[in-house]
Amino acid sequence: MLIAKKSTAARGRGRARRVTGALVATLAASLFLSACGSSDESVGADGKPLTKVRLNLSWVDQAEYAGWYVADKKGYFEEEGIDIEITPGGPDVNTMQILEAGTVDIAMNSYGAQLAAREQGADLVTIAPAFERAANILVYFADKPELADPKNWKGKKVSLWGGWNATFAATLGKNGLSLDDVEVSNQSFDMTNFVKEGVDLADAMVYNEWAQAISGADGRELAFYDYNKAGTATLEQNLVAKREYIEKNPELIKGFLKASMKGWMDVREDPDLGVKTTLEIGTALPEKFQDWQVNEINKMIWPSTAGLFAVTDEIWKQNESILYENEVIKKPVDHDAAVDMSFRDEVAKELEAEGFDLTGADFKPKEIDPYTYFKD
Repeated sequence: MLIAKKSTAARGRGRARRVTGALVATLAASLFLSACGSSDESVGADGKPLTKVRLNLSWVDQAEYAGWYVADKKGYFEEEGIDIEITPGGPDVNTMQILEAGTVDIAMNSYGAQLAAREQGADLVTIAPAFERAANILVYFADKPELADPKNWKGKKVSLWGGWNATFAATLGKNGLSLDDVEVSNQSFDMTNFVKEGVDLADAMVYNEWAQAISGADGRELAFYDYNKAGTATLEQNLVAKREYIEKNPELIKGFLKASMKGWMDVREDPDLGVKTTLEIGTALPEKFQDWQVNEINKMIWPSTAGLFAVTDEIWKQNESILYENEVIKKPVDHDAAVDMSFRDEVAKELEAEGFDLTGADFKPKEIDPYTYFKD
């Protein structure tokens, strides 16, 4: 049974504690006090100074983030003068709240979460969308076919990471429902509660919990609600920073993006490197799962329509319309204030001039069926 357990392996760099809203102020104060007695600069292997950049992932350590692990391992961040500190997220970590508190410099989360935080007064800006395609789904048992229609979700039990999901909220709104019409709970680290039928529908990613649910269902057939087909899918993994940080550190932003993009192109060309590097860091799930996940994540990125770490203007507009029209956010989006792709675009030109392929038009994923792949 492929149910994740909390990893005990150490990264060898600073690891984030799980953070609830009540702890954010404490963490920010502690960060300030510690910063008074230390420097954000260290020295690289060549003796040149490095500046620390703290990246907070949206979930726990796994191959979903292989591009960043590989970029760190191969020294791409150091080449850009960056001492990268990568810390995991998790079901109890509100990355946008931590980012606003100043505990990290760059964080990953959905576009909906970023825009919701902006409406609360946080001046958070997307510097690049990490993945071009949406992967979020809602899993349910196939012998409950009525759950295929959101209009039948009224009164149902739904588990969501953090107890809220912008795409789910938009889907309810599109179907004449609100969060008050369903019983929402905070989804745990794994799919145990779902497979034991503690809830009717559960948050999942097609590259992660979908396989866990299949493995844990003991042969019982599963189905999922696809937000992409429903027209309510929104960007799930944006790289976000505070405007103040961006304005003070434009070269760090460019260096971070350049190193990250090179890491993901390496994972595209050598998926096994992504798996190996992820396993070296320490993960909650075994090698076979990480191999499958790297393959699925590559499919989220390649081939890239607009180039790595970019999406088309049409996708931006579609996302913003979905979130506003379905009342996930209360005001129309000021796109120019919420998104700044200028650093990414500048880096992309540099990489293309150096001969890097940012579209991956020839990318071919492996063919892996999770129903059979995880039987052993």
